[in-house]
Parts: sequence; structure tokens; C-alpha cells
Amino acid sequence: MSTEAPSSLHGLSIAEKISRLTAFIADDLDARAATGMHATDACYLLIARSAESPVAQALRAHADRISSMGIRLRAIFSEIDQAGAHLAAPFVVPSECRIARDSRLLAAHEQLVLTPTRTWLGDCMRREAGKRDAFERYAHDCAQTGAHATRSFESLWRITAPLVAMPSLVTLTKMPNIATAAEKIPDDLHRQ
Repeated sequence: MSTEAPSSLHGLSIAEKISRLTAFIADDLDARAATGMHATDACYLLIARSAESPVAQALRAHADRISSMGIRLRAIFSEIDQAGAHLAAPFVVPSECRIARDSRLLAAHEQLVLTPTRTWLGDCMRREAGKRDAFERYAHDCAQTGAHATRSFESLWRITAPLVAMPSLVTLTKMPNIATAAEKIPDDLHRQ
């Protein structure tokens, strides 16, 4: 018999968290579209445990819209899937991703800075998101929270290691097929 309480008593389910984060991001994108903010050099700042964290999943749900509005993403992850080691949109060029290799940085909280006044703060990266997320705060209009989150992000950015950004699938599909190109080379130009 388990003595552990159901996760619903400790916080939101993962699906609920992703849904709320998706709506939070959508509100920002709608506000940018309504005010023309998409014309500026916009950049979202993300600190997350991995590209599979609920906040990263919520960003992926808006990948096309983020890209079409010209919003870059600067992301710091504490773990990356070493098997595939690739990131999907919106975590591709021109976005920049870094990894926090120092285990002491796992005490940092996940966070997403959308604007200087719109910020989300989540649980620390040490906690496994799949089990439960007991903490999250939404700052819809708080310059102080935004400034603190931005300073925290920039401090972590300086001490993390860059990840090689992968080109998007769209870019890869536009690249010439080497096998097909080799078939078109005249016989006298082939190496012997």
C-alpha cells in the first residue's frame, strides 16, 4: 500500500500545467499581434529541466506562430536527451540553447520570460516534472518579477555551455539530396 498522496493534492497535473502555460503564451502572442510588437526584436527567455518539460511543450505548441512573428528563444536546459541530442521547433536556429552542466544549478527554478512584465516561474529543476509540480506562479504584469527573472536568466546564461543548434526540418528538406546529385554528375567527372 502506497503512502504517497495523489499528485492532484500536491499540484497540477502535467496536462493542466501545459494547458495553462499554452494559454499564457497565447495571451502574449495575441497581445503582440494586436499591438504590433511582433515587428520588434522579440526574444523569449526559458530555463527548464529539459525540452520535454511542460513549459517547453507549451512553447512547442506555438512553434509556428512564434516563428512567424520573428520571436527568438534563448533556452537553458539542465538535461538533454543524449541519444537523439536534437531539439525541435522552436528550439532551433535562430534560437539559442545552452546546457547547465553544474549540478548545483538544479536548484534554479524553471522560468519563462515573455516580456519585461510577463513571467512564469515553476518548480526547481531538481524536481521531476513527471511526478508532480507543486509550485508555479504567473506574473501577468509585474516589472519587478520580470527584471529579477531576466537577471537570473542572464547570470545562468553566462555559466552554461552552448548546445549546437540544429536546423529546422523545413531547412533540411530544402537541402539538395546528395545521392540524387551524384547521379547527375557526368561519368568523366567521377573519381576512380
